[in-house]
Amino acid sequence: MAQPGQAQTFNVIHNFTGGGDGENPCAGLTIDASGNLYGTTFGTPCVTLASNSGTVFRLSKKSSGWVLTPLHNFQGGSDGAGPLSRVVIGPDGSLYGTTLEGGEGCGGGSCGTVFNLRPPPHVSPNIFGGWTETVLYRFSGGYDGGGPGLGDLIFDQAGNIYGTTIGGGVYGWGAVFKMAPSAGGWTESVLYSFQLNGPEGSMPVSGVIFDTSGNLYGTTNWGGNCHWAGGCGTVFQLTPSGSGWTVHLLHSFQDSGDGENPIGGLTFDNSGNLYGTTANGSGGGGTLFEL
Repeated sequence: MAQPGQAQTFNVIHNFTGGGDGENPCAGLTIDASGNLYGTTFGTPCVTLASNSGTVFRLSKKSSGWVLTPLHNFQGGSDGAGPLSRVVIGPDGSLYGTTLEGGEGCGGGSCGTVFNLRPPPHVSPNIFGGWTETVLYRFSGGYDGGGPGLGDLIFDQAGNIYGTTIGGGVYGWGAVFKMAPSAGGWTESVLYSFQLNGPEGSMPVSGVIFDTSGNLYGTTNWGGNCHWAGGCGTVFQLTPSGSGWTVHLLHSFQDSGDGENPIGGLTFDNSGNLYGTTANGSGGGGTLFEL
């Protein structure tokens, strides 16, 4: 039975117009220490792959309302297109994110980017305007991966970036990647490549998270040991192993009450249990699960 909740006040703080402020904010928001909100707009409906520009925006509390300021309008070319995940605040205080498309690193196509946005130098980040976008990496759609999806980026304590792509990798069905600072730039490497209908899953739509021991955890939308031809998805773990990483299957969804097709990410509680969601299964409505 649904439990009654305390009375809440609901307010719409911005209605997107499809103009300079963007449209279709598919991902969540990130908040800084000053209470400012940051987010992205995809540009076209979030479930399509049609190339469109999209934006990164900032919402700042002003008196009794909020003011939205676009920080970057993607052009759909080398700078990227269609940010489908949140931006995150990096160790240096600037913004990092991905685009599903754009980048022009796909042999004439567009396989997405990892980007950085920073405010003008020597000016407080509370001052709007003049933010600079730098593309840190353009995916080729090959062994390096292609199409960062819904997953947020995550940093380790050394300042390396980790994320996932829904395509590319050795087998073409997605990858977990790492980006390390290198000689003033960034070097990308693939930690693990997923196979079509592989037992560990395929197409990791969401990002990965760390535990306190440095292991990574994530979900795949397809694959696993399911009766459906495409698989029902999995929860996996990646552990450092020598000079590489080893994958461990934690759960393969069966659509037998446990759900199927996890699209969202995972989160830990204080006891080390994992929580997440599946988009489908169990009568079609999806599930909330604990591992």
